[in-house]
Amino acid sequence: MQIGKQKENGNFVKIIKSIIISLSLYSKIPMPRIKWDEDSAEHAISFLPLTGIVIGGLSYLFMKLSIFYELPAVFVTLILTVIPLLVTGGFHVDGFMDVQDALHSYQSKEKKLEIMKDPHIGAFACISAGAALLIWTGFLYLFVQKCLEAQDPGLMMIYCLSFVLVRALCGITCISFPKAKKDGMLSMETKRSEKGDVFFLGLQAFLALGAMMLISRYAGIMTGGATVLFTFWYRELCKRHFGGVTGDTAGFFVVMCETLLVGVLGAISLTNM
Repeated sequence: MQIGKQKENGNFVKIIKSIIISLSLYSKIPMPRIKWDEDSAEHAISFLPLTGIVIGGLSYLFMKLSIFYELPAVFVTLILTVIPLLVTGGFHVDGFMDVQDALHSYQSKEKKLEIMKDPHIGAFACISAGAALLIWTGFLYLFVQKCLEAQDPGLMMIYCLSFVLVRALCGITCISFPKAKKDGMLSMETKRSEKGDVFFLGLQAFLALGAMMLISRYAGIMTGGATVLFTFWYRELCKRHFGGVTGDTAGFFVVMCETLLVGVLGAISLTNM
């Protein structure tokens, strides 16, 4: 009995450590300093959606305040654009820019992997990041304007849940898709991940998408379909250009998929949701 209780307490402590490590890795949220080893970090990627919950929660709170104080749509859009960057520190944007430099180099797979490791950024990285930011801001403005006109923060929940959905899918791809490098950061983070981690991430994705569909079935179907199609495209892209996924391509996945979903929400906000 006592041995079983000790094992249960040990598993609980391991989960808490994994949560702390996950938020430390994937966000700028202050966390207690703990010793990081493979045993403690083996389930860290399973809690990647927690960062999305924080981003979504802050975005939802700000939208409620915006409706109450009748803030202009442009101001609300700009602040909502900055919130994910403040929470993550631009962690995923860095990977996105590295991948863009590599893709536009038109070199071999090995050379592209070397380019992604280079700490310097090229012209294509800056151009791609700027274009993604403008696309994001433009479509988000359309959606924000719709939410403010309806004075319904509930619509904003669809946008907020997208951060959870994308990160859950990102975690699944990091574990399940072939790796480009056996000694990379991503391989180290996921080498002890199990089917249970994939199931847990899948459950989080299912709950996020299910909640979206409860708010708006049309928006839920559109965002769900878009993420599924993008995930298959992402797998083929990584396989063809890099031989598999890396930590940088995971950042590329998050930025591209989130921008895609904002585009979908912006477009359907022009219709009757």
